[in-house]
Amino acid sequence: MAGGGGDAAESRSGAVPVPSSGPRRPLTLAALVGVIFVNVSGGTYALEDVLGAGAGLAITLLVLTPLVWSAPVALVCAELGTAIPEEGGYYAWSKRALGPFGAFCQGWWAWLYTFIDIGIYPTMLCDYLGYLVPAFGQDGSFALRKGLMIAMIWTFVGLNLFGARIIGSLSKAFFLLVMSPFAILVAVGIWKGIMGGFPESPVAPLAAPGKSVGAALAVAIPVVLWNYMGWDSCSTIANDIEEPRRNYPRALFFAVLLITGIYLLPTLVALALLGTEQIAWTTGAWSLAAEKIAGGTAGKLTSAMGMVSAMGMFSALLLVYSRVPFVMGRDGYLPPALMKTNSRGAPWVSLVVSGVIYSFVLLVFKNVEELAAADVTVYGAMMSLELVSFLVLRWREPELERPFRVPGGWPLAILLCISPVACILLGGYFRVAQEGEGGLFKVFGLALLIMASAPVLYPLMSWLRRRRMAIAQEAPQKLDAAA
Repeated sequence: MAGGGGDAAESRSGAVPVPSSGPRRPLTLAALVGVIFVNVSGGTYALEDVLGAGAGLAITLLVLTPLVWSAPVALVCAELGTAIPEEGGYYAWSKRALGPFGAFCQGWWAWLYTFIDIGIYPTMLCDYLGYLVPAFGQDGSFALRKGLMIAMIWTFVGLNLFGARIIGSLSKAFFLLVMSPFAILVAVGIWKGIMGGFPESPVAPLAAPGKSVGAALAVAIPVVLWNYMGWDSCSTIANDIEEPRRNYPRALFFAVLLITGIYLLPTLVALALLGTEQIAWTTGAWSLAAEKIAGGTAGKLTSAMGMVSAMGMFSALLLVYSRVPFVMGRDGYLPPALMKTNSRGAPWVSLVVSGVIYSFVLLVFKNVEELAAADVTVYGAMMSLELVSFLVLRWREPELERPFRVPGGWPLAILLCISPVACILLGGYFRVAQEGEGGLFKVFGLALLIMASAPVLYPLMSWLRRRRMAIAQEAPQKLDAAA
């Protein structure tokens, strides 16, 4: 299944052999930019809590985060993705650099991360719908909210069964749709500012009134990092990318510039016209901001496109993360049934199993914030293994063909790996400080328990893998003996 030397890698790892229907490359550069966009961003939505922390902090974080978080991760992914363009992406990188245990941790954490992350998008859908239909809002009907969330999950499980091409096409459409209300907000807002002036400062106050800088950063850093997460996501679908060695780094470059601009421009306009006190900057506030700046129709359009954004991000997430259990099944660490694909190349068993688990999580956890608090931490652990893989392969395989190579030698390579890890640690520090006594466990406890499941399960999964391989090898021998 893997391109770029995947067969050899599978032989070395002892993967369970599977038939291949040949490489599939349905995602063009434009579609890939769209998939990265909806995986990382999905528009300016979900930034509201960053603005609520303070205008100055919001602008500072939106400018700095692409430099110290997005660009380093994107550059590392571009080098690894072009050197090892295999299905499974970062799982394949970790397998080559860190061996079976590192790859298992990487894949297992990635799959569990989706269980944490998954509740955010259906919840976001309901929050923006609540602007139009209050019964679906945060104070609305529990049954209606959960019913819509489950319906959203299975709608996009169904769409993903049609393969990557349809999701790539939808991602391009989602991009155009979710940008439309912010284009109106920016155009009308700039016009109003030119005609009547901008009454507020977009960079003051630094922190919201009544909040210390530390308290504001405790809220803002995890949210802004979450809004810039996902640069590695499309590496898992290398088999579905047209010319991955050429298009993957180009798509990352375009997406970093695009997303940074999309975040920054509407934020500057909204803060310059409304500040941080005229409206409460919480999830769904962009609808009210659009209403105040461009009128009621713009507010309704923003709300509707907020729902589209949530659906687009969920659909793209499902596309890329359903490939993780697929490749782990191929390597024998998860049930082989997860390798089954339909006529369009979609891993239908993996998609359906993921849908069942996502539905269960949404029903069991009434408050998805219980899970979302661990989101950035678990992603940080996944990302750390990618960064370690990057450094290990630079040291162990200096002659590995790298169609895109990060310039600057070892000093820049090390700096690129330190920078995003420092962002995670800094955000954790402020969160722990705000929690007070017992803050370390409150902030990191759930994430550490989730992460501990990988080393606990690895011996069992390895034993089951060896057993399945032994049975597979014995079967032909028995047939030969019988003959």
